[in-house]
Amino acid sequence: MLHSWLFFLILIVLALCASRRFFVWPCPNDKTPIELVHVLAGASLFLFASLGLSFMPAYSDITLCSLHGIFLATAFLFYLLGLPISVTRGVLYSGEKTPTTIVRCLFPAVRMWIIVVALTQIFGAILNKLVGAFVSSDLLEAQHLTQEVQQDLPAAYNVAFIFSVGLLIPFAEEVFFRGFLQTFLKNKMRRKYALLYTSVIFALSHVERSLGSLVFVPLLFIFSLCAGFLYEKERHIAAPLILHTLFNMTNIGMLSLQTA
Repeated sequence: MLHSWLFFLILIVLALCASRRFFVWPCPNDKTPIELVHVLAGASLFLFASLGLSFMPAYSDITLCSLHGIFLATAFLFYLLGLPISVTRGVLYSGEKTPTTIVRCLFPAVRMWIIVVALTQIFGAILNKLVGAFVSSDLLEAQHLTQEVQQDLPAAYNVAFIFSVGLLIPFAEEVFFRGFLQTFLKNKMRRKYALLYTSVIFALSHVERSLGSLVFVPLLFIFSLCAGFLYEKERHIAAPLILHTLFNMTNIGMLSLQTA
């Protein structure tokens, strides 16, 4: 118990240091050329990917996740390349192109990663205690993919899975949720509401049939708020993409350590 409190205390201190003078974003851009049809086309890519996996042979969840990431990343890459340059620029830069580079996105992304890890770990521990007090642990079955990662990944070190979860899926999700959806919603409402609604949709899109997956919804909502803010702050899709990669790799590492 002492070690847990010490761990959370360290996380809080690191998060406070990382958040100092950080949560300030620039004035919003003018409206972008991103339309509803662009958002619906992006959503259809996720739908086709899910339907395609349902017709695949009886592969493991790790293999299916790897294939899912390859398809999504490839589909969104070609989708971006086929759009008018003004739309692609709106997705990549939250509007007009800015002087921010991928390298300049690294430090803000790392700072936000520290904050996100602290918030999700602390709120996750609180949620587990609260839910565990009302729901039997037998009913809180973890996500199938989570179970398989805990069982097989430490021994297999599946490179394709790590690459998919660490880069390919974050690329597709950030391009859609931040680049298309959040930017489109900014055309229709105030920026803070666009960020809020995008985060709700992002979190709910990760719900699975297992009851245990519901515990992750508030944590993914927190993550999405931070990723959306970072996207608006840096005005470069690389910033939330780096954050998403770090966040996913951190979770994989923690799952692996639990069974090491």
